[in-house]
Amino acid sequence: MAEKDEFFLPEDVDRQIESASQFKEGDRIDARALAYLRSFYQADAQQEQESLDRIWNRIASATFFEQDTQESEKELAMQNPHMQYGGGTMGNSRESHSRRASLMQRLGVLAAAVILVALVGSMAIVFYAARHTPGGTASPPPTSTLSTARVPLKVTSVSMSVTPGSIANISCGANLTVTYTALFHVAANSVGGTVQFEYTVNNGRGQTPASITFSPGQTIRTYTFTWRGALPVDHTYPGPGGVQVTSPNQLTSQLVAPTGMCS
Repeated sequence: MAEKDEFFLPEDVDRQIESASQFKEGDRIDARALAYLRSFYQADAQQEQESLDRIWNRIASATFFEQDTQESEKELAMQNPHMQYGGGTMGNSRESHSRRASLMQRLGVLAAAVILVALVGSMAIVFYAARHTPGGTASPPPTSTLSTARVPLKVTSVSMSVTPGSIANISCGANLTVTYTALFHVAANSVGGTVQFEYTVNNGRGQTPASITFSPGQTIRTYTFTWRGALPVDHTYPGPGGVQVTSPNQLTSQLVAPTGMCS
């Protein structure tokens, strides 16, 4: 009996019942058994059909929910195209966003550096053009020069030299020109002006007045004077030469003369 207890579909049972009903009607017990089996399997088939209907309804609901979820994900993806779901793509999106932010930050720093270099370069070009434009206004002197006041003109020293430096081995009576050079030094950053002085070529026995003019800020000027004549046998010439400043202040230089004697 256990070997024959196999699972039959309701359709198989219906066919068996229909086949049995076509036999000659037996006794009343067989008819009751057939009726019982028919009602039993019909009720069981109805229950199974209801179960199948419930299962199909659940499957359909689950499918609709899945479709709704997918549509929601698609809408979210369209609103946020940089976000992706599933397969670990969320981490990739965050990493991509971080790299993009780092790149934008570097580009911002680079752009700021380029703008700064361009600004400094343009300022340098403007200053250069202002200083070197032909016929343009000269650039003002440094602030330190403007703030330094000019001082009154004053001779601080006079340096003397003579040419030739020696008359040895020159014959007495020979004609000769001796040049004396006076180098005047005045105070720095002066207002300029005229220096008046007297020079001598014979150790001060005779003096000749002269003058030179300094421009504002000029500190050095040169003045030359000469003696010409035949070298006397008494060696009185050429004599010592020098200058004596009389204005704007008083100053006497050293005396210089060629060394040696004519022969």
